[in-house]
Amino acid sequence: MRANIKRYQQVSRESGISTADNHQVIFMLLQGLLDSVAVAKGCVLRKDIEGRAKAINKSINITSGLIDGINHKVHPEIGENFDALYRYIQLRLNDASLEQSVEPLDEITTLVTPIKDAWLNIPQAEKLKAESIRTQGRGA
Repeated sequence: MRANIKRYQQVSRESGISTADNHQVIFMLLQGLLDSVAVAKGCVLRKDIEGRAKAINKSINITSGLIDGINHKVHPEIGENFDALYRYIQLRLNDASLEQSVEPLDEITTLVTPIKDAWLNIPQAEKLKAESIRTQGRGA
């Protein structure tokens, strides 16, 4: 039964990503990061070393995806700020793993939650404007 639920969740995520626009994908990554950090925190508290390692690795992979998605051309300073933030988060994830501590994970949640909330509340007109700029940058 549990395997079926996991498979359903995976298909649901894959379907969501395939139909999502760029803003939705970033939101899904931010939410996924928060979810995997919460799992890592639970594993640290339960002293589940294998679970902690998996959750932290997943979090690092998500932040790598966020770094890869940064457009440094349109607003270089903003891009550099997000790049630095995501790399700092990766360092804190490593700290959480090495120290077996929840404090770095709590800090990550504190840093990411307002970004995710702000991202969710971007007005549709701004999303369309950003998509237009991105499309023009590709030469489409």
